Amino acid sequence: MSEEKESAVFHNEGAITRISMWATIVAWIILGISLYSFGYTAYNIISNWDQIALSLPESIWEKISIFASQVFLDPLVGVFYFLVLRAISQGLNLGLDLFYKGEEAEPVEMA
Repeated sequence: MSEEKESAVFHNEGAITRISMWATIVAWIILGISLYSFGYTAYNIISNWDQIALSLPESIWEKISIFASQVFLDPLVGVFYFLVLRAISQGLNLGLDLFYKGEEAEPVEMA
């Protein structure tokens, strides 16, 4: 890296790489937990449908809306967090690429 590049650096490439890596790891963990929660909720509702159906209103549209809100809310929140964390990770990597502008980067030591 040239002298003028080093004087303009306000960040540590290793730290940005680690943040990006951990954002990706946490994103996949959140997605896994939300999918597990979805499966568990769907299983409980299906296995206890007789009891749940008695407590729901008689209108079919109200039943569908209540069922959809109970089953699909957790996975949608998990997918949203997954997408946000993956966007942060990709944005950090893109920022490093733009900073180097196609230069061959030196290997970064993970401490």
